[in-house]
Amino acid sequence: MHLTQPAVTRIIRRLEAHLGAPLFDRTTTGVALNVYGRAFLPYASTVDAEMANARDLLDALRGASKGVVRVGGVGSVVSGHLAVALQRLLADQPGLQAQVVEEIEDKLLMALKRGEVDLAISPEPYLDDEITLACPEALHDRVEVFAAPDHPLASRAVIPLEEAARLPWALPPQDTPVTRELQRRFFAHGIETVEIGVASRSVNMLKGMAMRGGLMCWMPRRLVSLEIESGRLVALSIPELSFRRTFQIYRRRKGQLPPAALRLLRALQALSREV
Repeated sequence: MHLTQPAVTRIIRRLEAHLGAPLFDRTTTGVALNVYGRAFLPYASTVDAEMANARDLLDALRGASKGVVRVGGVGSVVSGHLAVALQRLLADQPGLQAQVVEEIEDKLLMALKRGEVDLAISPEPYLDDEITLACPEALHDRVEVFAAPDHPLASRAVIPLEEAARLPWALPPQDTPVTRELQRRFFAHGIETVEIGVASRSVNMLKGMAMRGGLMCWMPRRLVSLEIESGRLVALSIPELSFRRTFQIYRRRKGQLPPAALRLLRALQALSREV
């Protein structure tokens, strides 16, 4: 921060005096946020994020930059819908800078609340006191089961869930929304356990184990489009595990969207009408 410790202390003291409440508990070993500080922190983060947006806007007006757009999404969105929308936006707005965060649903929500991103695209519902829909339009993709062409089930016309449950899968960890949804679908048909051979948050690992390790993976078709085109993966016919997933675009309730984020939002809205 390029400040000495006494200077930081004076700034904090002035802020506490202005607010009329202490923000930290001070001990001989250091300081920690108290109940007032924890309550104030989200608002301070919002102010900090809005100041960053204001600086970006003024830089753009002065011609110092073309603007910055901060956006987050889950893996399939980042490599699919978001990549297409950003490609179009950057072609129309040379010099625009895009800062992209790829995270799972819960961490993406926190990034949005902290002001690290201005827009977040996720299949999880985020509506609460701090988050709202940025637009009514939605994006979609299709989730299916994929395996190598020589997988024992690859030649089957229709695959019963019972057989699929007995063979090993490559999946994200069990506490992630994707794997919870897969297990819910098995459980709805009376199947309580699924054989998980590899658990990883790495999409490349999951795809690699499906292509070379003889396992099945369950993910959006957009994430494996190149592998399908090259013949390294094929879709397995398991109707109960094929579904159309919906994504919504979210923003913080408070504050304004920067011009660059508004332009990206319009690009995403246009894309939603195409797919």
